[in-house]
Amino acid sequence: MFAAGKTAAVSGAAPDDKFNYVTMLLHGDGTNGAQNNTFIDGSTNNFTITRNGNTTQGSFSPYGSNWSNNFVRASTQYLTVSNSGSQFTFGTGAFTIECWVNLASMPSGTGYPTSYWLFGGGPVESDAGIDFYINDTQIGFNLTAFSSPTAIGNHGMSVGAWYHVAVVRGGGSNQTVSIYVNGTRVATASSVTATANAATTGIAISAAEPLGATNGNFNGYISNHRVVKGTAVYDPTQSTLTVPTTPLTAVTNTSLLTCQANRFFDASTNALTITVNGTPSVQRFNPFGTSTAYSTSVIGGSGYFDGTGDYLNTANSSAFAFGTGDFTVECWINTGSNNVGLAEVDGGSTGYWMWHINAGTMSWQNTRGGANLFLITGAGAVCNNAWHHLAIVRNSSVTKAYWDGVEKASASDTTNYSGTGGNLNVAYESAAGKILNGYMANFRIVKGTAVYTAAFTPPTAPLTAVTNTSILLNTVNAGIFDNAMMNDLETVGNAQISTSVKKYGTGSIAFDGAGDYLVAPSNAIFNMGTGNFTIECWAYPQTQVESYPALFNLTGVNDLSVAYNHGDGTANSFSMLTGATRTSASVTSSVNNWYHIALVRNGTTVTLYIDGTSRATTTNSSTLGGTTCTIGVYGAAFPTTAFKGYIDDLRITKGYARYTTTFTPPTSALSDTGPY
Repeated sequence: MFAAGKTAAVSGAAPDDKFNYVTMLLHGDGTNGAQNNTFIDGSTNNFTITRNGNTTQGSFSPYGSNWSNNFVRASTQYLTVSNSGSQFTFGTGAFTIECWVNLASMPSGTGYPTSYWLFGGGPVESDAGIDFYINDTQIGFNLTAFSSPTAIGNHGMSVGAWYHVAVVRGGGSNQTVSIYVNGTRVATASSVTATANAATTGIAISAAEPLGATNGNFNGYISNHRVVKGTAVYDPTQSTLTVPTTPLTAVTNTSLLTCQANRFFDASTNALTITVNGTPSVQRFNPFGTSTAYSTSVIGGSGYFDGTGDYLNTANSSAFAFGTGDFTVECWINTGSNNVGLAEVDGGSTGYWMWHINAGTMSWQNTRGGANLFLITGAGAVCNNAWHHLAIVRNSSVTKAYWDGVEKASASDTTNYSGTGGNLNVAYESAAGKILNGYMANFRIVKGTAVYTAAFTPPTAPLTAVTNTSILLNTVNAGIFDNAMMNDLETVGNAQISTSVKKYGTGSIAFDGAGDYLVAPSNAIFNMGTGNFTIECWAYPQTQVESYPALFNLTGVNDLSVAYNHGDGTANSFSMLTGATRTSASVTSSVNNWYHIALVRNGTTVTLYIDGTSRATTTNSSTLGGTTCTIGVYGAAFPTTAFKGYIDDLRITKGYARYTTTFTPPTSALSDTGPY
C-alpha cells in the first residue's frame, strides 16, 4: 500500500526530453505480489472494501494541469462556442488564434471539406467569417470567402508530432497577418484591412462552422486553444516567435482558452460555455509532458469500472446514516454514458438513498420506490468523456446538487436517512440497475458537514479525510501503475509485481503463462495512426507454454505486437506483428535472460531491435494500433498466447522514433519526467 504522498519517481534518472510523447510507462516497482485488486478506505473508519467484478485502479485521475482534447475525423465530432458577447467579432483590429496540434492522420486534400479546421467562424463561401485550417501540405487562414485565402503556406508537419500553430494580425497601422508553425513564419500578408467577424452563431473547433455544414473535422489532438481579441500576442512582422513551453494563460483580452483542462472548459474570464458535439474526449496526452513525477498526493488515482458487474461496496454502518443532519456525498467521474450508477445505501423503505445519472440528468432519491428528490437541469449536466466533479450536499434541511462546482438543483429535505440494513454500493445503484462504465475518483462521504454551501471551484488536488469523513476512496493502491498517468490497468489472473527478478528498480511484472496479463481500458492513445512510434521493454522469457506468447499488443485497427517464438519447431526468438504481417528476428534467444526489445516505426520502416541491434524490418505505412492494449498476452480473447516470464520498464512513445540505428540499450531505469 502506498503511504500518503508517496512519489513514484525513478531516483537519479535524467529527464526525458520526449516525455511529452510517452503514453504508458510501467516500471513494475513496488511490493512483491502486489496487484491492482485491493481497495483501501482512506478514512479513519478503515472500512473493508469489497471488489466486485474486475474493478481496477491506477494513476489516471482528474488532477494535473496538462491536457488536450482528442477528435476523431467525423462530421459529428466538434466543439462550439457562442459569440453572444461578441468575443469573436474582431472587426479590423488585432487578434491572435493559437493552439498545439498533433495529427492522427494527414488531411486527404487541399480544399473544403478535406482540410482540418482549428477555428471555424462562419458560413463557408457566404457571409464574412474566419477559417483557420490545415490541409495535406499547407496551413491557411481566410477572413472572407474560403476560396480566397488571406494567407497560406506550407506547414511541413508530420503525423504524430506536436506543433504550435498561430495566426496573428497586428492592430492600428500594423495590419499584417502572419501564420506560424513551431515558431517559424510560414505565410504572411500585409495591409489586411478586411473586417474579421465570426458568424453571430459563434465559432467551432474541429468544424468549418458552428451551424449548418459541419465538415472539415479534425483528426488528432488539440491542446491549449487560445483566442485573443484586440491583442497581437506575437508581432506578425517578425519571421519567428518564441514558442511557449508551458500551458497558456488567460492574458489580457483573452476571449477563449480551452482544450487545456480536465473537462471541456473555458479558462478565460468570460467562462464561455463549451458545447460538445459527438464524442471528443479529454486526454492527458499533451505537448508539455510533465516536470513532476507521479505522486499519489498530487495526482492521486481513480477506479475503473467496465459497466459489466464492476463496483465496490462495504457493509452498512451508522457512518452512512445521516439522520436529519447535514451531509456531503461527492466524487469525480469520467464516462461517455449518460446512464450510470454513482452510489446507494439500501436502508429499506425508509433511510434509503440513491444517486445516479439518468439520460444525462443527476438524480438523488430519498425513498426506495419513491420519486426523485430532484433532477439536475441546465447546461453541462451531461457526461462527455471528460472529468466532472459531482456533489450532493444537505445544509440546514436544504439539499443541493452541484455539477463542476455549479449549483444545478435545490430542494427542501427533512428526510431522516436512518441507513439501516443493506450495504453502501459505489459505482452501482441496484433499484434502477445502473452501473458505472468509466472512471471514478475521490468518492467521499462526510456525515454531519456541508462541505460546500455555495458555488465553488472543483478540487484541484486529491481529497483528504476531513473532519467527519465517513469513507474516502482515493483508489491509489495500484501495485502496477502507469507513470505516464494515462491508464488504469487491470491485473488479470496472477499478473503481479516480483521483486526477485528485475532489470532495474525494485521489481518487474511477473506473468506465469497461464492466464496472466494486463489490460488497459479502451483509449485513443493506443492508435499510433500512420506516424512514428517506439514501444520498448526489457523481457525475461522463461520456458514457455505456448508457441507465440505475446509481450504486448496494441489493436483495434491493425495489430502491433511483439511475441516470443517458442515450441513451434524453430529456435527461440522474437517476432513482430504489424497488421497481418509477422516477421521473425534473425537471432536466437534463450530463456532466463534479459533482452531489451524495441519496436520502432520511422517513416514507413518498422524495425524490431533486440539489445540495440536491428533484427527484423518491414515496411508499413498504414494506421497501426487502435484502442486496445494488452501486456503479457496477444489479447483478452486469446489466453493461449500468454507470456511466461518478466517484463520491466515497458514504455510506449507515440509519435516519435527513439531509435533509428544501432544503439546502446538503456543502462538505468527510464525517466518519469521531461525537462519542462
